[in-house]
Amino acid sequence: MRGLRAELSEIFTSIQGEGILLGVKQLFVRFSKCNLNCYYCDTPKDSKFCRDHVRGKTLRNPIDLEYVEDVAKSVKVHSISWTGGEPLLYADFIRNFEKIHPFYLESNMTLPDEAKKVRNLVDYVAGDFKVRFVLKNVDYEEVFENTVRCFKILRNTRKRLTFCKVVLPSNFPLDEVVQSVYSIKDYVSAVVLQPVFGENVKSLLELQDRLIEICDVRVIPQVHKYLGLR
Repeated sequence: MRGLRAELSEIFTSIQGEGILLGVKQLFVRFSKCNLNCYYCDTPKDSKFCRDHVRGKTLRNPIDLEYVEDVAKSVKVHSISWTGGEPLLYADFIRNFEKIHPFYLESNMTLPDEAKKVRNLVDYVAGDFKVRFVLKNVDYEEVFENTVRCFKILRNTRKRLTFCKVVLPSNFPLDEVVQSVYSIKDYVSAVVLQPVFGENVKSLLELQDRLIEICDVRVIPQVHKYLGLR
């Protein structure tokens, strides 16, 4: 479907700074808007303009699909990271995008109907599992149910690498996180415990000890921030 447009905050190349594909070079397409409101979020929810760092341009939203395709064709990268915001709000944009490079989806995993639209297209899924205390003004039981459904839809397969990322502050309800991980352990290749940037990781190491017999669990911070990269 040509003529599709999306609201983006920025387009840029950098290394992947989170998760188990740490260090690969990607084209990041960062969508505006999100259906959740996490207290630690550092991404603008809305943007009148998109900054294209590849071409050094500032564009008014929304952005044409064909424009982003042209940018993707001009770069040498491992994959395209669809990030945000929440990319699944723009599932139609993603599924109509020419697959110039492999697709890497970074999602909060709460929109299962939209996940179905892209499940045969994405090669890598970095799916969040939002724990109750990081969210504001939501029906958490619905969030939990939708998250499990999304992981089942976008589960790890021989053709798709899916892992779970849990972002945690220094203090958190350990039992609740264990329950969350247990509910999706059969759908992921690994679970990444990611500390909120700058916070102590001691509690995450204790959580890792609890989870290590359940799944492959790794503590990985946001490395790009320590390197001073976007």
